[in-house]
This record gives sequence, structure tokens and C-alpha cells, in this order.
Amino acid sequence: MRSLADPFRTVHGRLRDAEATAFAIVKNEMYFIRSFLDHHRRLGVEQFIVLDDQSKDGTREYLVAQDDCLVIESPFAFGEPVELPGPDGGRRMRAGIAFKSLIPQRYLSHRYGLYLDADEYLVLPEGVATIVELIDLLKRHEIRSVAAGLIDFFPASVTELDTPRDLATSEAMLGAHPYFDAVPLLGAKPGKSFPTKVSKGTTARLFRAHGIRLVPEAMRGAPRWLNRLLPYKFPKSSVLKTPLVRWDPQVEYLNSHRANVPASEQVLLGLAHLKFTHDLARRIDYALASKAYTRGSEKYLWYAQLLESMRRGNPSFLGPKSKPYAKPADLASAGLTRLELDR
Repeated sequence: MRSLADPFRTVHGRLRDAEATAFAIVKNEMYFIRSFLDHHRRLGVEQFIVLDDQSKDGTREYLVAQDDCLVIESPFAFGEPVELPGPDGGRRMRAGIAFKSLIPQRYLSHRYGLYLDADEYLVLPEGVATIVELIDLLKRHEIRSVAAGLIDFFPASVTELDTPRDLATSEAMLGAHPYFDAVPLLGAKPGKSFPTKVSKGTTARLFRAHGIRLVPEAMRGAPRWLNRLLPYKFPKSSVLKTPLVRWDPQVEYLNSHRANVPASEQVLLGLAHLKFTHDLARRIDYALASKAYTRGSEKYLWYAQLLESMRRGNPSFLGPKSKPYAKPADLASAGLTRLELDR
């Protein structure tokens, strides 16, 4: 197992003294990267630190042409096993998970960092115009970590995923995938630390509606009708992330989504998760071929089965509480974002 002593090399740009910095790990994200940068620039992100994992589709070349991007690379492959040093000793994990702690520890010490995937678009609480304004509030209230709900955004029908479109802006991307389920995802439960899941997300709803189950690997070759009769559980989908954290000493991500700093109960952000897009088919093919994600990219097998079922039967993504998104107040009124701090 190789050492993580020198995990990054600079490809382009320099680290700036920015108040609002977002960081991301990308690979072949040209479908999203233009609208992703556009969206977060509009929210006041001043600098992007982007680790490019050997993109071949033009993503790196596009990022290198951006003045506000520090582009880095690593000699470690995303799926390579590594050992991450930490306050409780070393932990073994995939390099892609370790990067989520190593990037802000190296570049954002004692600063707030916004960690995003390329298909995630931040929605601020109602009444907060920019990420700089939010960070100023967090500083004044000595809040070190903020949670966000991962809110699936989707088109009306699976057939809308078939046509490639040029979605270069935030408005175009969200406009092409305008629906979300107006159901609170995160909240407080007695005896559990905040935040905890209070209802299922869109993906879980669709898995249940189309009978996508946790079939053991040994039974995946059995007839579909048989596996649907057997009492396998339905897959769960993640709805929680702590994307905004102050990177003081000993802070790290415990897994892909959650840092080891307790999140404030007074702030809840939204992340519009653009999972169901034209690009999903490419992502499924890559994930299943590379096995680079958790448990051999098992979740992408579920997505493949879901899309196949939707194309054979009911093609609609819409549920009883689905509604179109127009403005941040839409998420706030659904209990998906919240701000309870004195100004």
C-alpha cells in the first residue's frame, strides 16, 4: 500500500486568499462542469479546487482554461486502496474517499470549504444570497459544520434522458430537470444526533415502485420474477451530506458524505442532485466496468435495473408530491432547507 505523503500535483492555477472556496473530485464531467461552475459562481464561490482523475473527455482542458480554478492531479487512482492517517490512527479506504479530507486539510486549513460533486448544485436557505454571506453568519455563531439534504432533481419521464442537450448554464441544467419531491428529508429524532433521515428520497421511492431489490450476487442470474417474489430488502439511498465544514486540525470526512464535526441544528442547506440525466447511462457503464465505487459499484447496477424497468413499464419519475422548482423558497416551504440564526 503506497504512502499518501505527497498525494497531489498542481496542473494549473494557484491557491488564492478566497473567502468562499469549493472543492471537487471529477472524472469525465463535461456534461456537468460548465453549468456546475456557472451555478456556484452565481452563489459567490470565488475559487474552485478541482482534482481531475485523468479525464479524457475535455474536462481537464476546460478547467485549465478557467482563471478561478486550481486544478490538481494525483498519482493515486480513485479506487486504489490507501491508508489515511488520522486522530485515531490509520484507516484503510479508497483513495477517492481519502482525497475528500486531504484536499481541504492541505489547501483550506482553518477555513471553510464547500465540498461538492459535479452533479450537485447548492441551494442556499431562503434569505441568504451568497455563500460568503452564509460563511459570515457561521463565523459569527461559531458554527463549524453544516448539513445538506441530497435532493434528487429529475425530468418528468425517462424518455427525456434519451436526447443529448447542451446545458451550459445553471438555468439550463435545472430547467431540464426541474422536478423534486417536496418532502422533508432530514430532521431531528429522539435519541439520535442531528441530522437524521426522516423520510425516503426520490430514488428510494422509485426503487420500491419498480421492485428493485438487494439481490445477493449468487442469485443475480435467477429469473427476475423469482427474485421479485423473494423477501429481499429494497436498496437505500443517501440523503445526507455535510458539504460545508471549517477545516480546523483533526477534521476529516468519515465517509463519502459526512465529516467528523457535528452539524448545526440551526442551518440546513439543499443540494440539488442531478442524478437522473442523459449522462446517467455513461456513468452506469463506467461504474460497472471499472468497479471503482463502493462494493464494486453495486448501486449503479440498481440504477441500470431501474431505468430498464421504467422503459418497459411506467416511464414517469413523478410521484404524488413531486413539484417543479423555481426558487429557493420552494425548498424552504417543503422543509428541505432552513436557517434559524440571528442576523
